[in-house]
Amino acid sequence: MRGADRDTDREAVDAEDSDRTFESELEELVLRAFGEGEDVEGVWDLKYAPEEIPDWTVTIDRKDGI
Repeated sequence: MRGADRDTDREAVDAEDSDRTFESELEELVLRAFGEGEDVEGVWDLKYAPEEIPDWTVTIDRKDGI
C-alpha cells in the first residue's frame, strides 16, 4: 500500500516507516477478507471499555467504483 488517506482531503500521503507495520497489517486484513468474499466496504464503530481506550470509527471505501 503506497500511502494512506489519513487526512479528510483524501489525498494520498507517503507513510512514515513507523506506520508501515500498521498499514501492512491493515492491508493484509482487508485483502484477506475481500478474498474470502466478505463485504469489506462500510463503516464500523469500535467501542471499548475501559474509558481510557479511545473509541474509533473505521471507514473503508472502495476506490475503483465497482
